[in-house]
Amino acid sequence: MKKELVTIRLDFLQGPIWISDVDTGQPMTGIDVIDNDEVVASINHEISLLYSSFYEFDSNGEPCTFNSQKEKDNKNNLLELLSKLIDRLNEINDGSYEINDEETARISSL
Repeated sequence: MKKELVTIRLDFLQGPIWISDVDTGQPMTGIDVIDNDEVVASINHEISLLYSSFYEFDSNGEPCTFNSQKEKDNKNNLLELLSKLIDRLNEINDGSYEINDEETARISSL
């Protein structure tokens, strides 16, 4: 059986689980055990809102900028939330997917 790959990646208005509903954080991976889990959706949405808050509009003469200092200031909170999300994904994993975490190491190094 071929395992699906679930990617953890942070971006503006996107939950860390690619792909996710912008408004609710509901994962749309096509993997039922993930897409139908309310805990995953809630944590995914919380991370999306936090990470999206690092973007600033019409600031410093630029239409859109990323506030990397704000990301650094929220490093521990981000790491805690990512850990909760990945722990939950591991808990519900029925063997049909693998997690490709592109963010924990990057955030840890801030």
